[in-house]
Amino acid sequence: MRDKFTRAVWILSVMVALTVGVRSQESNTRKEFWPEVDVYVPLNEKVRLVFLFALTKSEETRDNLEAQFGANVDFIVSPRLVLGAGYRHGSSLTETDRFKEDRALAEQTLRQPLPLKILLSDRNREEFRVVNGDFSLRYRNRLTLEREFALPKRSITPYASIEVYYDGRFKVWNRNRLTVGAQVQLRKALPLLSAVLPRKQMILDVYYTRQNDSRSQPNHIKAVGAVLAIHF
Repeated sequence: MRDKFTRAVWILSVMVALTVGVRSQESNTRKEFWPEVDVYVPLNEKVRLVFLFALTKSEETRDNLEAQFGANVDFIVSPRLVLGAGYRHGSSLTETDRFKEDRALAEQTLRQPLPLKILLSDRNREEFRVVNGDFSLRYRNRLTLEREFALPKRSITPYASIEVYYDGRFKVWNRNRLTVGAQVQLRKALPLLSAVLPRKQMILDVYYTRQNDSRSQPNHIKAVGAVLAIHF
């Protein structure tokens, strides 16, 4: 258990080091806003449907706007293992940057409790993409540390994550995302981390992300995101 906690602390240290290392490249950075709505519909105690709609809006220009919608089927094998499969469609909504993507995906998420009531999640995602008519594969791995704090009527869960991408188009690990944020319950309910499948809940997730990509322009993106998750 101590080894797992030490490993989690090391991951956060790497995140800080990476953030410091890219400060000298601010001239190649774009600021964006990522709003999103997720709707969770449980079918039974083990299976749920997830529907999402998200936007990407650049702060520098009105002409850069992309939309994404999709759906997932999640299977809760146990409190420590969640499997999923889904589909995403994304496209640009402006004429200046034409973009279209269809994506099938598979997910495997491992959840491991750590000391001090910290939860470590390891999400693996395999994506089968058709981007502007060209097929490619992409692999993503995201590690998240979160700790829930109970309030009188609700709870707040600060978290930090790092995600790395391997893109089959370039055959390199070309992208990483460093994220810090917090989830806040909007309705009184049981603690979030004790329930893999929350019921009758609304959660607001506000976060900040730094994305670094060696194969895109600009190479760096600073994004503020807000996700409203609705659980039936």
